[in-house]
Amino acid sequence: MTTGYVVNLDNGHSGYCVESLVGVTYCGETFDPEAVDRELYAIDRGHDHPHNTLCFDCSKADSRKVRGAVRGETA
Repeated sequence: MTTGYVVNLDNGHSGYCVESLVGVTYCGETFDPEAVDRELYAIDRGHDHPHNTLCFDCSKADSRKVRGAVRGETA
C-alpha cells in the first residue's frame, strides 16, 4: 500500500525517498517513522519544489512491482 509520503533521510541518496510502507522506502531503506519528518508527497508542485528531487532508486522504482512484492505477489 502506498502511503503518499516522502522522507529526506540524509542517507547520501541525493533527494527524497518515497515511502512504500510505513518505515520502508521504495529503494529499501528502513527508518523510524517517529524519528524523521514524513511529508505528504506534493502533487501539482512547481518546477523548483524540493519533492522534484527524488532518490535515484526511488524515482526508477516500479511502484506496481513494489506493491506487488509487499503483497507477496511474484511476477
